[in-house]
Amino acid sequence: MRLSIALTLAACLGAPALSQAQSWPAKAVHITVANTPGSAPDVLARSLGQRLAEQWKQPVVVDNKAGAGGIVAAEALARSPADGYSLLVGADGPITILPNIQAALPYDAQRDLVPVVGLGQVDFVLVANPRTGFRSLADFVAAARSHPGRYNYASAGNGSPQQLAMETFKQRAGIFLTHIPYRGGPLGMQDVIGGQVDVMFIAVGPALPHIRSGRLVALGASGEHRHALLPDLPTVAETYGGYRAGTWFGLFAPARTPQPVLDAIAADAGRLVQSPALRGELAAQGIEATGYTQARFREQVAGEFSRYAQIARTAGIHAD
Repeated sequence: MRLSIALTLAACLGAPALSQAQSWPAKAVHITVANTPGSAPDVLARSLGQRLAEQWKQPVVVDNKAGAGGIVAAEALARSPADGYSLLVGADGPITILPNIQAALPYDAQRDLVPVVGLGQVDFVLVANPRTGFRSLADFVAAARSHPGRYNYASAGNGSPQQLAMETFKQRAGIFLTHIPYRGGPLGMQDVIGGQVDVMFIAVGPALPHIRSGRLVALGASGEHRHALLPDLPTVAETYGGYRAGTWFGLFAPARTPQPVLDAIAADAGRLVQSPALRGELAAQGIEATGYTQARFREQVAGEFSRYAQIARTAGIHAD
């Protein structure tokens, strides 16, 4: 009798969530990107959003809310209704880096946001303005060691993965550079091209046309292996063994979003991002599609949280 009552109660409690999932989506879905237009997460969000709109027969609206290292976008999601109509293409910056280096964030990344599906990841490339005279990683390190403080670097903002990539490299190479944060990687890259900034780590995709045109000089790739789009460029790890940097991104939803709705989003987004057409489209822009399941993506986020906590402690990185 008790078991029968418990099962009946569970079925009644689960019925609203199941019903909501079956009728979802009944209106436009909004996906916020915590990066500027033209960035790798933005490119992926728009390519995926178009296909999701076709799948769901509802508009998928992609909005950019860059600023404060992704805090603005993450806070907005945390305050959104937990109904599956507000999603975030979030990256490591506001999810796993800033919580380890900045106190009193307006959201709790582990409590207020839930990972839904892994979407992709990118390697960085270390680029320099041609006027610096750098032609290799060795040139750059030698100059920086000879003239401490003369050179500066751009990043996508305080607490961005680009900043941690450079701060980690500075520690490994024994050099000092001045950090100049921007509201997104593409904005910083434009100032490297213009000569206002000397170097930066940037995603391969946005940098590639400028490398090919000679407006930027590629000094090293940040991945474990040479990048498919830059096969002749040595990795930083070939000189500084074990070095690895890059960024990942995936879909997040507000906590307490019904699990059946999360399952539906994860299934559709994961299948689409792993489709040969989209994988090829993204690979041409330096983005590796992942399509991790919710369980695997949660493990990745948890692992990256711990990894960045260690990097921040070792390098002594704190937000301004």
